[in-house]
Amino acid sequence: MGTQQPPPSDYNGDNMNNNNTLDEKSAKQKAIDDWLPINSSRSRKWWFSAFHNVTAMVGAGVLSLPYALGPGVFILVFSWIVTLYTLWQMVEMHEIVPGKRFDRYHELGQYAFGEKLGLYIVVPQQLIVEVSLCIVYMVTGGQSLKKFHDTVCSSCKSIKLTYFIMIFATAQFVLSHLPNFDSISGVSLAAAVMSVSYSTIAWSASLAKGVQEDVQYGYKATTTAGTVFGFLSGLGDVAFAYSGHNVVLEIQATIQSTPERPSKGPMWKGVVVAYIIIALCYFPVALIGYWMFGNSVRDNILISLEKPAWLIAMANMFVVVHVYAMPVFDMMETLLVKKLDFNPTRTLRFIVRNAYVAFTMFIGITFPFFGGLLGFFGGLAYAPTTYYLPCVIWLIVMKPRRGPGVVILILSWLITLYTLWQMVEMHEMVPGKRFDRYHELGQHAFGEKLGLYIVVPQQLICEVGVDIVYMVTGGKSLEKIHSLVVPHKHIKTTYFIMIFASVHFILAHLPNFNSISGVSLAAAVMSLTYSTIAWTASVHKGVQSDVEYGYKASTATGTVFNFLTALGDVAFAYAGHNVVLEIQATIPSTPEKPSKGPMWRGVVIAYIVVALCYFPVALIGYYMFGNNVEDNILISLEKPTWLIVAANMFVVIHVIGSYQLYAMPVFDMIETVLVKKMHFRPTRTLRFIVRNFYVAATMFVAITFPFFGGLLGFFGGFAFAPTTYFLPCIMWLAIYKPKKFSLSWCTNWICIILGLLLMTLSPIGGLRNIIINAKDYHFYS
Repeated sequence: MGTQQPPPSDYNGDNMNNNNTLDEKSAKQKAIDDWLPINSSRSRKWWFSAFHNVTAMVGAGVLSLPYALGPGVFILVFSWIVTLYTLWQMVEMHEIVPGKRFDRYHELGQYAFGEKLGLYIVVPQQLIVEVSLCIVYMVTGGQSLKKFHDTVCSSCKSIKLTYFIMIFATAQFVLSHLPNFDSISGVSLAAAVMSVSYSTIAWSASLAKGVQEDVQYGYKATTTAGTVFGFLSGLGDVAFAYSGHNVVLEIQATIQSTPERPSKGPMWKGVVVAYIIIALCYFPVALIGYWMFGNSVRDNILISLEKPAWLIAMANMFVVVHVYAMPVFDMMETLLVKKLDFNPTRTLRFIVRNAYVAFTMFIGITFPFFGGLLGFFGGLAYAPTTYYLPCVIWLIVMKPRRGPGVVILILSWLITLYTLWQMVEMHEMVPGKRFDRYHELGQHAFGEKLGLYIVVPQQLICEVGVDIVYMVTGGKSLEKIHSLVVPHKHIKTTYFIMIFASVHFILAHLPNFNSISGVSLAAAVMSLTYSTIAWTASVHKGVQSDVEYGYKASTATGTVFNFLTALGDVAFAYAGHNVVLEIQATIPSTPEKPSKGPMWRGVVIAYIVVALCYFPVALIGYYMFGNNVEDNILISLEKPTWLIVAANMFVVIHVIGSYQLYAMPVFDMIETVLVKKMHFRPTRTLRFIVRNFYVAATMFVAITFPFFGGLLGFFGGFAFAPTTYFLPCIMWLAIYKPKKFSLSWCTNWICIILGLLLMTLSPIGGLRNIIINAKDYHFYS
């Protein structure tokens, strides 16, 4: 055996040099981390969490709450509960990985969504929130200083608001150079005390002033459009009031933590104390302020108050003490020092922070619209980072065992049954007149022009979208029949869609709803039949050996997008609202026996049938196949062959009738415009050209994008959510004006909020599925 040669004499020296280099890099990195505003200082207790959170939340937005009370107490309380829950989620996830703390919102986002996607999702929204807060506080500080000046020196010469904003900015030019969260503790504590002080002054001074003689509690706007937009702005104001989530992880980073006593304990204690203080600030100001001044209250309640002058002057000075820029400084300085290799010097900090303060001052001077800024930024930025982004991250990171599928399906069934009842009730709400079309009801609710602009685009997208999806469904069902009967010969999907479309080139010329009754009846029978086949065949096949019930996607990104697509699929399942008035128009009506009686009876029977179709297919299909089930369950089934062939044939017959049902209102709109507006003659030739062109157009789009699941998700959220979930509720509120906080009023607002979330989220997943499928798809194959 040979002996191993000893290493060269300089081996140990090189090793030591390497270690020294690593130590130097580590020390340099630590020095940079300590220099940054969000650092690893862990010396704070729970009460720091409390006053930091109060400062972060109870900002100037509390002063706009009386003005924003149009959406009502329910929205305010509901937001308080939801945001407390999402704040708890963020506190829990701060140390979810043993030995690691997510000190910044975007770090948690990167852990949930991936290194790059997490940055793209979180950072833009967080920056919009924090920069916009600083802009709004620039305006608030300037307005409060102006109010202080005008109150103390009422006989003095008027000074422009611009100068007061500049005076307020000078304080920020100084305070912005405090290096980190620890160093602003005193300022933050002062701000927390001030926020409680001016909130107390606001409601107590309002109470002392008493209810105004000309007080009115209805909507302030004189037009329907103004009412709708005023309400939407009010929602943004409420969202603005709960914006502390954007700095909660940065605040928690300052709290001590050990394996035995993690930071979430004292942090949550501080959050609970803060939320109690927030409730004591928000609710009295909002309720008493609105009670005293009604819809005439200004967008900053302190401006509505004049006496006692000394108290209002003091309250306005209290408002000035607020800072919120530290996380923005952290992002900018991290980028400059870690990515662009700038030296972490005081000069760099001086330039960066002064530039930021000057920028927010300039925007504040240019757009000093306090109420509008709250509404705009409240909805655009705070809603994602406060209301649902923590929930999305929670689902990805914590992976709760059971998804919300069944709850969403049942909730959608209940909501859509309720909104369908509203549509039936409103059909003949004006004596002697029947609203035979969705857009006619919209015109009555919103006005002649605005009603058209709101309803017609959404209804057209919905009905055309349904017909495209039905083209794809019919073609794929025919393809499935062919593959089962003649398995050895492949034919392109394109040709099957063209075969399916050929039927519609004939049926499209049936003149009206009465003439398609037989086709619609056949479609209804077929839907019940193939649904029964789908779930019974699934039971016969049994639970698959490799069944899995978790999320199918292997990545966090895929999980999120698939969930959003599923929301759209559920929304697509309840699309009947788009033709319900047109159907009710065919039912006879007299003053003694209005059409809503038999129509509602028919709707109830239909919804019982819908439940018998939907719930067994959904529950049993998922139980048997798990997350491997195809987006059309009949494709997952192979045997018995004759039964699956029959089921797919029933699907074809069903979608033939459904296509015509949704096409008829589109034909009506197109032919109405051509005949009544453009003065074409109402001839068979015109009908032949219009309807053939429509069938050809939907066939072409279906052939080009035959992605069944993606189309369901995209159209389900983008189009059906408004027309099915919340547009009937908005019309109901606009027309009937139910008493605030009544059961009807609250129910409608719950439906509107859920519908808006559905419309916002679900198209994202559907569009992504379409894009992914398109990558591997050869067009017209």
